[in-house]
Amino acid sequence: MAAHGTECHADAHREIERNVYSCLLSVTRRVDNCAPRVKIVYSADVGGVLRTVPVKTMELIPETDLDVDVAPGKRRLIEAALRLTAGGRGFATLGLREVAREAGLNPNTFYRHFDTLDDLAREAVESVSRRLRPMLRRERWLAAHDEPHSVPRRACVAFFAFALDNREAFLSALAEYHGTSPALREAVRANLQEVSVEMADDVVQLNLMPALARPTVDEICTQIVLQLFHLSNEYIGTAAHREALIGYAERFIVRLFAGAAVLEAQHS
Repeated sequence: MAAHGTECHADAHREIERNVYSCLLSVTRRVDNCAPRVKIVYSADVGGVLRTVPVKTMELIPETDLDVDVAPGKRRLIEAALRLTAGGRGFATLGLREVAREAGLNPNTFYRHFDTLDDLAREAVESVSRRLRPMLRRERWLAAHDEPHSVPRRACVAFFAFALDNREAFLSALAEYHGTSPALREAVRANLQEVSVEMADDVVQLNLMPALARPTVDEICTQIVLQLFHLSNEYIGTAAHREALIGYAERFIVRLFAGAAVLEAQHS
């Protein structure tokens, strides 16, 4: 009977593991204080361990691709434009018919989804940002729970891996950061700023640098995101240097925060 009970317990545990195996921590937040809750989470980064995690709740940070509702034709046009600009061409050099041909669509289809090529370019930048930001937030919160000192490295690994998986979008955004279109330059900068703001939110909410004032955290996070963004070009293009780039980026983050903490202490 005891053996049977043990077997049933093991089966139940395996069932739980199957149900949560692909789930990461859904990091959530609210601006007001609320009672901590507990979630069962799985993380491949810590050896596939099932554990309970207390979180401040409960505005869900989505785990899924937020572009799921994009119409197929619209998505094909975005992907076509990114392929055409990944080699360094600016969106301003593209032609409507060229993009439609690359997407395998009738040129008239373009106007069902966009008014101009600038509109397409802005949507391409924003669609990548909508997937990048929740992924980074989940990784920061998971790392902070596992080991706070691991947050910089795990965030760098996650950022660069995403850049590599979305190389065409990142290479296009890098080209447009200093490109000829003011609208696209602003779109890239605005989306990077959103990443920076959410990073600062997490540093504050996770109490990672309690000695630093919020304006200081904001400034540091802006510098970090811009540095990672520009380093992504080398990470994508030079496989042999990727591990070294991760180490450099991690040290850059740690030194910025450590230096700011020293300065803050000297002036307090």
